[in-house]
Amino acid sequence: MTSWVRTRLAKFIAVLAAVAAALLVVAYAVTSQFAAGDRIAKGVSVSGNEVGGLSREQADAMLRSWAAKQARRDVTLTAMDRRWSGPLASLGITVDWREASDRAFSAGRTGGLANRLVCVLTSRGSGKSIIARMRVNHPVLRRTLRKVAKAVNRPHADARIRIVDSRLDIKQDSCGIKLDEERTVGVICHGARSGQNVIPLPIAIDRPEVTARDAAGIDTLLASYTTSFNRGLRGRTHNLTLAARCVDGTVLKPGMEFSTNAAVGPRLEARGFQTAQIYIRGKLEDGIGGGVCQVSSTLFNAVLLAGLTVKERSPHSQTVPYVRPGRDATVAYGLRDFRFVNSNSSPVGIVMTVSGSRLIAHVYGAAADRKQVKVYAGKLVSCADGGCRAVLYRQITQSDGSVTTDTYRSSYAPHTPAVPAAAPIPPAQPARSTLSTRPAQPAVTASE
Repeated sequence: MTSWVRTRLAKFIAVLAAVAAALLVVAYAVTSQFAAGDRIAKGVSVSGNEVGGLSREQADAMLRSWAAKQARRDVTLTAMDRRWSGPLASLGITVDWREASDRAFSAGRTGGLANRLVCVLTSRGSGKSIIARMRVNHPVLRRTLRKVAKAVNRPHADARIRIVDSRLDIKQDSCGIKLDEERTVGVICHGARSGQNVIPLPIAIDRPEVTARDAAGIDTLLASYTTSFNRGLRGRTHNLTLAARCVDGTVLKPGMEFSTNAAVGPRLEARGFQTAQIYIRGKLEDGIGGGVCQVSSTLFNAVLLAGLTVKERSPHSQTVPYVRPGRDATVAYGLRDFRFVNSNSSPVGIVMTVSGSRLIAHVYGAAADRKQVKVYAGKLVSCADGGCRAVLYRQITQSDGSVTTDTYRSSYAPHTPAVPAAAPIPPAQPARSTLSTRPAQPAVTASE
């Protein structure tokens, strides 16, 4: 290349650089002048509303009015064969017009210089077609969805065990349906944004947690425990029987937790519970659901004998007549619970029966999970105020010969005069369990 050509090329490159620099200065000046102004770039729209060329104040007024109309717009939610209609705002959903206005105003003011210049000088450029977002008041929307779910949901049924003709039988599980509440929020917001007047809601299959296949390994009685009650106390007997039915048949896979409160549910008149005596601030008074604690206490003792892991257990404020001190497990919905975990390698099942004046809890499982369990009480200590303290021990001998001991301590206040729920208990008989699938003889009988 000759020196003349090199000189000409250098001059040409210098000119190009100067032109480019000048264009950059002009572009910067144009975009800076636009950014300092109060107008929205040409061609900007928000959910079909043209706001390009308007001032910020004019755009806000337009979008505010449009959002108010959207809030009043009637929408119909459908699920299965049910329909619910009402204004969009009644669902707790409104248009976030302020955020949409901010995005409209930022077109041509943010991003790279080239895109800003295109946005300012033409109707093209990225960020000009804006879809307004929806603002969701989740507590309001959840209230509506709970109403929908109550009408739509058909809960699944877990497999359960029962005794039929003195033999264990498995009641088949079944699937249910339920409103998919997590997806529903997104579906409603999408429908509202796109202007849908009818919004179908997603329905999901509600699959059982425990199937008949899971329960197939249950074939052996691991332990049982019996307590007595006074059938003459009709309200208490009714509550006790109702709670026992709620627990009866429950199957727990390995690692699953059982909660008495979750199984029995709230003790309400609307759910069939009656008035009977319960402990309130250390005194026996009439209340709804008295008698449920005998179910949890009976089950507690059967669980101890079966060698399962107790997660939560609390004694009553005073001793109770249907079990010895230290063997009770009180429950109060939302306050105290009796919980245990199936710590076995195979599923376990609970059968609770009411026979005459006896309440019996059976724990069934696999033969390989039978343990050598010993439950015994420490010395009962009388307190100066008339109360007492009790200690209960559970000793489990593992297959390798190792021994683990659990300790359950209880403190009781002195008794106040009250109508007894059952007669005093005679000395308990030793606990027994068998390998038969037939209901075992009572582990400990508390006579009336």
